Amino acid sequence: MTLEIDESKFGKTKYNRGRYIEGQWVFSGICRQTKACFLVPVAQRDKDTLLPIIRAHILPGSRVMSDMWKAYDCLKDEGYSHLTVNHSLNFVDPDTGARTQRIENTWWGVKRSMPRPGTSKDLFESYLQEWMWRKHYGDDPFGNILKHIADLYEVRKDA
Repeated sequence: MTLEIDESKFGKTKYNRGRYIEGQWVFSGICRQTKACFLVPVAQRDKDTLLPIIRAHILPGSRVMSDMWKAYDCLKDEGYSHLTVNHSLNFVDPDTGARTQRIENTWWGVKRSMPRPGTSKDLFESYLQEWMWRKHYGDDPFGNILKHIADLYEVRKDA
């Protein structure tokens, strides 16, 4: 499997311009083959914080693509095939083909789905979980649940 990983900050910008000044960091990964993803709010983006999350969500031996954030330097030592892309030079590494466009696109979708203005900090994690649930079950979650129930339980006409 090939996964792309990245971290992004959710929050406010000063005067709606420029860099984020306050907010919540989120670490995420997405599998290219299955499109399965995880979103985990984190207090820090260091190796000690991110590595246990990587171990919990990504099987050893998987190919992992990321930017060149220093916390990812240990991934080869942890049994992952790690490819990087230097975003200050390229969007796609010319030698390895490593890229992170899928995870960047995921960030765009997640951030766009967040309620504004006045997003509750207490509900932030539930907003992330709802996005993952809708991604998994589609735009009609209730209809999708009914379809799954119908697929699991055969309807008998003689009853």
